This record gives sequence, structure tokens and C-alpha cells, in this order.
Amino acid sequence: MHHPEALEPIVAFVRGLGMGVEYGEGARDGFLPGINIHAGVIHIDPDTLLAPGDILHEAGHIIVVPRRYWPRLGRDLQADIEGLVAEQSGEGQTPDPLLVRAVQQGEQMATAWSYAVVHHLGLPQECLFFPGSYRVGPYEGVHPFQAWIEQGSHFGPLCLAQADMTGYSGLFAYMGNNGLPPFPHMTRWTVD
Repeated sequence: MHHPEALEPIVAFVRGLGMGVEYGEGARDGFLPGINIHAGVIHIDPDTLLAPGDILHEAGHIIVVPRRYWPRLGRDLQADIEGLVAEQSGEGQTPDPLLVRAVQQGEQMATAWSYAVVHHLGLPQECLFFPGSYRVGPYEGVHPFQAWIEQGSHFGPLCLAQADMTGYSGLFAYMGNNGLPPFPHMTRWTVD
């Protein structure tokens, strides 16, 4: 596992948000090695987990969904969130705009949110951005996603700012001012 020292601080942080994290066999057959989601609860197996940052990324997908829907989320978070939107999209219905945003911007938000958590906890970004993470092939130096966020051109911080979870930053600082301290400082860690 890359950066095993980050495991317990990350698990404690995620649990502190009110999200369940359990160790054991529930982690089998997940979207990523060593991690799976059942009814909004993250299950992990430290023996097969590639890095603790994967926990944050999956938690990041969950936190951009209103808490009342968390029990409906499982292994394929994107499909589950799309299913929730579809249920609310019948004639005369308007789907929850927070769910729509989670469908459209969830990946970017989860990546930026994870970066902010690692920064907040004082952990090395390499526990999130490690060789092979985010399906990035060989590279030299800083992981391309980490560089993208740090250069201020990743859309995730913008999406988090639009959700009033952080302030505008980087290239997107010109797009608005919500009065919040700029990313990576987070004013709140969940959408509700």
C-alpha cells in the first residue's frame, strides 16, 4: 500500500463526517482494489487497498450527494446517482439540483475534495496521487492531476466553490467571489 501511515487519519476524518467506514470482506469486488461501498458505507481491506487516498476519492463522490441519499449508494456510485436523478425526472418532476450536479461534476468535485482533505490533514499528496492512480500512465515528477489542481486550472475547485464549500481560486478566481477563503481551504466538507 502506498503511504500506509495515512490510512488511520483518513479513516478517522471520513468517520468524523458521519460516513460509515468498515474493515473486512465487504471490500471485495469494489470499483477499486480494496474498497467497496454498500448502502453508503465504505468497506476497506488494507491488505488489497492500493492507497488510503482511494478512500477519500470514493468518499468524495458520496459527500457531493445530499446525506439523505447516502444509504442508496453502492459499488457504482455514478450509476446509482444517475438512477436517483432518473427516479425524479418524471413528468412534472424536477430532480434535486444537488443530484444533477453530482452526476455532472462529481468526478471533478471528488478529486478536488480529496486533495483538500489531504492538505487539511497535512498528509503527502502522494497518498492520493500515486503511480497508476486516476488511470494515469507513466509520468515524471508530480502526478498530472496534482499538478493540474495546483496550477489552478482543474474544474473541481470551481465546482466546489459553486457549491459554496470553498472559495474561488486559481484561474477561476475571476469567475466569482462567494466570500469564502479560497481552495484548498474548505468551509464545509459535505453538501448538507
